[in-house]
Parts: sequence; C-alpha cells; structure tokens
Amino acid sequence: MSFFLQEMQIDLGDTPIENIFITDYMPFADGTYVKVYLLGYKYAKDKQQKFNNETIAKNLKIPLADVLNAWDHWEKEGIVIRHQSDDDYNYLVEFVNLKQLYVDNVYKHISKINQEKGIYVDNDKLISSSRGAENKKMMQEIEEMFGRPLKIKEKQKIVSWLNNYKMKPEIMSQAFSYCINNKKVKRFNYIESVVSGWHDAGVCDIDTMAEYLENRNDRFFVYSRISKALGFNNRILTEAEMKTIDKWVDEWGFSMDMILKCLENSTKISNPNLNYFDSILNKWYNSGYKTIDDLRNDKKPENKQKVIKETIKTKNKFHNFDQKIKNYSEEELEQIVRNRFNKKLDKLGLQVPEEGDENSEKAIN
Repeated sequence: MSFFLQEMQIDLGDTPIENIFITDYMPFADGTYVKVYLLGYKYAKDKQQKFNNETIAKNLKIPLADVLNAWDHWEKEGIVIRHQSDDDYNYLVEFVNLKQLYVDNVYKHISKINQEKGIYVDNDKLISSSRGAENKKMMQEIEEMFGRPLKIKEKQKIVSWLNNYKMKPEIMSQAFSYCINNKKVKRFNYIESVVSGWHDAGVCDIDTMAEYLENRNDRFFVYSRISKALGFNNRILTEAEMKTIDKWVDEWGFSMDMILKCLENSTKISNPNLNYFDSILNKWYNSGYKTIDDLRNDKKPENKQKVIKETIKTKNKFHNFDQKIKNYSEEELEQIVRNRFNKKLDKLGLQVPEEGDENSEKAIN
C-alpha cells in the first residue's frame, strides 16, 4: 500500500500564507484590510510587478482609499514597509518575513548567546522551540484571561520576559492571573513591573511565590495556597472559584488552617472541585465550627445529639414508671390483685369467694 497525490493537469498555483499572520494579525484587522494584504501578498509571490494599488482596488471592487488605508494599517503593525515612488498612490510595498520578525524582535538575545558559545541554531528551530507544550499552554491561559487572542507584539514581550527574568511558564501565568484577576489591571507595563518584582524577590516556583505573597499579606497568597492544596499547580483558578474562596474567608470567616483541614483529603478525589469542599465548609459554618479544636471536640455532633436524646428518653420512661408505682399503697395493690383474680374466676364460671374466705386468700397469695 502506498500514498500519492493526484497530479494537476494545469498548474493554477498557490499562495502559502504564514500562520503567524493568520493567528496573530488577521483576527484583529478589518476584513477589507485582510483582503488587500492577501491579494498584494499573492502579487508579491507571483512577482507580477505590473499590478498596483489601483489594480487591487479594481479587483476587490473597493475604493482606492480603502487600499491605501489598509497599507497604513499594516505598516503600523510592522509587517509591511512602504517605499515611496514618483506615484503617490502606487508606491512599492515590501512584505516583512514574519518568521524573521519573530527572530529579530524576540529571540535575538538568545541567538547572541548561542553565537558566543559557537552554537548555530536554525531560525525555524528557534521559533518551534518557543512553541513547546508549556509555552503554548501559558499563552492559552493568558488569552483566556484577556478574553481575546494575544497580538504578536504582546507574545513577543511575554517570551522576552521569560528569558530576561528566567521565569517558568507556569509562574508567568500566575503573574498574569495576579494582575488581571486579583488587581484588575491588564496593562503590560504594570504586569512587567510585577514580573520584575517577583524575579528580584527570588520567586521561582509556586512555593516561593506563595511565601512572597504571604509576607505581603496578599489575598492572592490564599488563592495560590488553596490551588496548590487542590493539586492545581499548573492551572489558574477561575474568577468564580476565586469568589468562592473569598466567601470562605470574608463571609464565613474561616482561617487558612481550617480551609486546608477541609482540603486535606483532596488527593483522594480523582477530580477535586471547589463545589464539593464548599458544601463541607458550609456545614461547618452552620454548625458554628471556627477552629480545628471545634472539630476535634465534636467530631460527630449528630451522633452525640442522638445519644443524648435516647438517654433522656430512657430516663423519662423509667422515671414515669417509677412514679406510677409510688402512687399505690400496699392495701391498694392487694385490692388490685384481688379484683383481677375475681375477674378470671367469673370468666371461668366459678363462684367468686366472699371476702375473708381462707381458700381464696391462699389462692391469691
């Protein structure tokens, strides 16, 4: 068995577009600007210099002004370079190699280090190495926090921070979560200041980050500590999960020791989630448990209450029976026995003895 491609009778050609443009630039651009870029890129690939901006406007059936605005946009994005000519409308457009742009703006410091060591790294390999599983997951988490895809310049900054501050991808995700979810700040300048501060403080993993934030009495310490207890070391807590934790601390007043006590069996659960532990803490809150000593002194309050109720119930039965006997004198008890004996005789059709009869007294006794 073999695989092969059908050969085309007529070669209509194709235009390969770099994925960087599709993933990083196209989502944020106006649709008309994308059309202008793609058609111009096709002309550049075909090396058909007879085409110009007026041709693009005619083929796309759009005003010439839209074509010129498109090139203004892409030049600001840094992916084309306009070269002026005698014709103000039909200037030359140079398409920047996007892979080379990545290398020049993000990885040049890595290349410099490799050159000093006498190591040659191919540009394609350099780019692919930056797209490892950890980095890819980090970028996805950050995009979820922003609620949109990251721009190429933003990705460039993040990758440069990873190298400049020697930070692991999972800690970089935590830094973004700290700024966006906790501090409600999305400015990259602010986020870099946090990343730089963590680097100067020696933050290199979840433990050192938690210790650093704990010393600053920062609420994010609570989030990260609980996240670690749940085994979420490589996952960012959602905003809903953070609100649940805020309720534990602010509304119910539980200390970190009490929360960790509730979470200590999370490793025994295949898919631990905050809703399960929220129900446990809710029961503790309604039962008035505030410290671990409260749990130790009353581990099974329901059973204890049951024992107390049964004891009281038993005591009441005995007490009632005892009171009932004490109300009768010896003569009264003797008369009760006599009456019951006479009733039995009457049922049997026997003569009821008269009071004082010796035989009846013996029978009764």
